[in-house]
Amino acid sequence: MRLSTLYMYKQSSESMTKRMSQSNDAYLRMSAGKTLLKASDDPTAATDAVKHQDALAKLEMYSSVRSRARSSLEFQDHILNGVGNLMTTTLKEKIVAAGSGAYSDEDRKALGKEIEGIRENMLDLANSRDASGRYIFSGFNTDTPAFDEDGRYQGRGDARKQTVADGTEMQTSHLGDAVFGDIFVLLDNAVTELSRDPIDEDALKAALSAASQGIDAGINRLGETQAELGTNMQQLDALDLTGDVMINDTIVKVQDAIGADTSMLVTLVSESQMSELAFNASMYVYKNMQKMTLFNM
Repeated sequence: MRLSTLYMYKQSSESMTKRMSQSNDAYLRMSAGKTLLKASDDPTAATDAVKHQDALAKLEMYSSVRSRARSSLEFQDHILNGVGNLMTTTLKEKIVAAGSGAYSDEDRKALGKEIEGIRENMLDLANSRDASGRYIFSGFNTDTPAFDEDGRYQGRGDARKQTVADGTEMQTSHLGDAVFGDIFVLLDNAVTELSRDPIDEDALKAALSAASQGIDAGINRLGETQAELGTNMQQLDALDLTGDVMINDTIVKVQDAIGADTSMLVTLVSESQMSELAFNASMYVYKNMQKMTLFNM
């Protein structure tokens, strides 16, 4: 009977330890809100979870990229709206007035000063920087203003692009020379002719005509650029809609893989209750075994 009693004691101790481990495991899963805590719990599910989590991280990364791209496009559109307003109203009006014979030379000089002021405002807009301090129209030369004080383009490289979804690359910036052309040089020439004393009518007429044509060409370029910006922003909206659906679907897949759905949590509650009952029963047996001696019959 000594061996029998010792064997029963050992079995009771092992059973209690097992039940304790089962109970702790159930409570850990409940507190974590998932049934898969480590790869050994379910290797196949663990592999699926990693795969879906990687996919989710990629989708969320693209969502962040699109958000930054949209902010960049919206800022460019805001800047170009300001440039367009200066070109289509104030500047165009001043150029036409400067060519009118109804104005005296002094009036024309005053118009030249106004045109010069508008030109400086446009140059400031062309040299706008984003929230990170990068010049938005300088291509990859983001630390340098797009144009110098004389209106010469200083950017370099191609327009910046970003991958905003799998297999989808989008232009997220525009080169200053492609947007503004040589408008600053043409305006400088017009201001120079308006400042002469006396004014050379033929030279002024040629300068104003070139400036007027440059403004018209600039307005067309602005329209084309803003149309492209609008198209890109619409594409980002469409990609966001698709991306949000994919993110939600992938979250569900991750939850399914790690057992984080409601039905599994209900199962865990049931398992924890059963484990607790089994543990209490094992503890009762263990305590009673402790009262026995090796010589009990």
